[in-house]
Amino acid sequence: MKTARLPPAARNSRARRRFGLGLLLAGFWGGLISSHAAEPASPPPSTRERVSLNADWRFIPGDPAGNPTDLRYDVRPEVELRVDDGPADARPQEAVPGASADTVLKRWILPTANAFIRDPARHHRRPDGNPGGDVAYVRADFDDRGWAGVTLPHDWAIAGPFVTTGKRGGMGRLPSAGVGWYRKKLEIPASDAGKSLFLEVDGAMSYATVWLNGHLVGGWPFGYASWQLDLTPYALPGGENQLAIRLDNPPDSSRWYPGGGIYRNVRLTKTQPVHVGQWGTHVTTREVSAASATIDLQVAIANDAKAEATTAVTSRIFALDAAGRIAGEAVAHFPPVEVTVPAGVQATASASVALAHPALWGPPPTQTPHRYVAVTEVRSAGRLVDRYETRFGIRSLRFDPEKGLQVNG
Repeated sequence: MKTARLPPAARNSRARRRFGLGLLLAGFWGGLISSHAAEPASPPPSTRERVSLNADWRFIPGDPAGNPTDLRYDVRPEVELRVDDGPADARPQEAVPGASADTVLKRWILPTANAFIRDPARHHRRPDGNPGGDVAYVRADFDDRGWAGVTLPHDWAIAGPFVTTGKRGGMGRLPSAGVGWYRKKLEIPASDAGKSLFLEVDGAMSYATVWLNGHLVGGWPFGYASWQLDLTPYALPGGENQLAIRLDNPPDSSRWYPGGGIYRNVRLTKTQPVHVGQWGTHVTTREVSAASATIDLQVAIANDAKAEATTAVTSRIFALDAAGRIAGEAVAHFPPVEVTVPAGVQATASASVALAHPALWGPPPTQTPHRYVAVTEVRSAGRLVDRYETRFGIRSLRFDPEKGLQVNG
């Protein structure tokens, strides 16, 4: 076990790339690897809590009449040539140079990505001001009872109507382009004071901008990626909080159906200021055989507090049954490590352990997709502050030019 300090962005940038690769493998092999947390149904006291926010949203298309603020993410060039019924191998059109403007929201949105930018010198600085704070839809006293009540996931375009005229088939002939607003009231109990509060969005199409209690929090422009925002500076524990999300799906932006709206799950995650960072664990397996496997675990510890924290990180491995439940006692223990985390940054704990006679993950029907879970606990000042689960499979891969891809031989 060793301790290392990294810049705030370095660990999350690496975790993000590995998380994406893990999901790709998981989808290809039917759920092998997933590096995000799978939280227990009843977390121990003082650890993280994940609350579904899928219910009780209000939705309306379009911006309010007489809107006083430029709510565009960026300046878009005009589309002059609309041809999407050509052959699939046709050469692309020449790119059109774009130019940004000080009035658009891009400068306030870009800092959301700082956690994934390795070089701190390239981090985006959030400008002063609160764009959109004067828009009626973000205010707590706005009456949205006339809006449609929806439950997430929600796709505003799927209801149609289909475009039936002309040759154009782009964007699935469904009205996915345009602006849409979502509002939801959040009850944040007084007991959450002092915690870090994060909004997790698994997918929203697209150019999302988020306000909480009238304050612009941040956003995410890309519709095909999940993202997280820190609500802590704008949240009011002990009362009702107003969440507002604006989406702006550009026209002529896709040859296929991209969908529209908040089309995946949304959660509120609550942690102690010292906690496992966003997508902050990474498990790899090496030297895999029927006799043994070496398992490497990296854990990024984030410190949102104002003072340095010394943490003790311990992790155990459990086998999962076919239903994904922990089965029996721990089959391996990683050596514990003490990690000192400066205020406002992250530090990484790394450890390895050998597991005898592992149950290997393999694709059906000839093999069984056995899985394990690494349960990580973080303690600070002797108190449990976070518990995080990372599910994974153990398998060997070999790419052979004659036989193709071999899994576990």
